[in-house]
Amino acid sequence: MTDRELWERGVAVVSKEYAALAPDRRDALLATIRAIKAAKEELHRLADKVDCGGLCATCGGACCATGKYHFTVVDLLVLLACGEDLFSPRFEGGRCPYLADSRCLMAPPFRPFNCITFICDMVESRLQPEDRELCLRHEKELRSGYAEVETLFAGRFMHGLLINSERYVKGVRAGILGGA
Repeated sequence: MTDRELWERGVAVVSKEYAALAPDRRDALLATIRAIKAAKEELHRLADKVDCGGLCATCGGACCATGKYHFTVVDLLVLLACGEDLFSPRFEGGRCPYLADSRCLMAPPFRPFNCITFICDMVESRLQPEDRELCLRHEKELRSGYAEVETLFAGRFMHGLLINSERYVKGVRAGILGGA
């Protein structure tokens, strides 16, 4: 299967399984998703304090050269739970498929873990020591939130939506969310 086909299959399966979640599981998931989204917003706020966008424009977003496996099942669940429109990745071109015209297709609270937690040397050198500590704290909160979602569904979602979709297609899992 192509990356586009894996993406479409993964999105369809997770969307269907999410819609079928029992209310108690959905409530547990929503509480964790709120914490994940809040941690991502705080990480972005800290990066914005030092003009991360300007720094990224200066280097051309070198850290965004790859990333097709960065978008995870957890990231998709956050979009679904928040009622956000799903973007269409650009798998052609050899760069990160979640970039369009040197911009991320996702707003900061919906960006993948690897993307929102990455702090390059230029950004780090501008952060105050207390803000570096806050970044570490929010990254830990975020990691904990992702782990909670993995525990809720007994899945390995940090491996990315495309990898989980491939496992589903090969019959390794009954569903991506474990047959929710």
